[in-house]
Amino acid sequence: MEAEDPLSDLADIHLPGAVSFWPPAPGWWVIAAIVLALIAYGCFVLFRRWQLQRRQQVAAAEIQRAWQQWQQSKVTEAAQAGLLLLQTCNSVMKRVALVHYPEQEVAALNGQRWIEFLDRSGGTTDFTTGPARILADQAYRRSYVADANTAAALVKAAEQWIARQYSNKQKSSKQAMPEVHA
Repeated sequence: MEAEDPLSDLADIHLPGAVSFWPPAPGWWVIAAIVLALIAYGCFVLFRRWQLQRRQQVAAAEIQRAWQQWQQSKVTEAAQAGLLLLQTCNSVMKRVALVHYPEQEVAALNGQRWIEFLDRSGGTTDFTTGPARILADQAYRRSYVADANTAAALVKAAEQWIARQYSNKQKSSKQAMPEVHA
């Protein structure tokens, strides 16, 4: 009699199937959610920064247009072009201030209080003691004839103030306004 192999009747060992990629483990879902949240936040920050830079560029471009008009004006039109330059600088800075500071405190500022606010919020003295102090009484002028250095200093002061507002205020569009004295 032949010795039978008792194991010959057994079936082969079945290996389990390969681990599939889908569905991922819960930990991968958490990591994916965190990564997506970080990407969304990064996109929001970049979009907000782009918006602020665009606003700053638009404001600076408006001042530059008035500056170019002043430079191209003829002697007979210099007084009106100077006045337009003053009004444009003042108007653009007022609009920028209304974006960055509470409206009820900034909108009513004019004259000496306005230029003091510009110096406090810009960290400068260009508006109270420098050539840009002309903004204090520009509303009462019928014309303004400025030499090239004074006009250039006014434009530079306005552009620097605007740039400071957008660089200092990127975290929040409404910040507490510097103290205003009556």
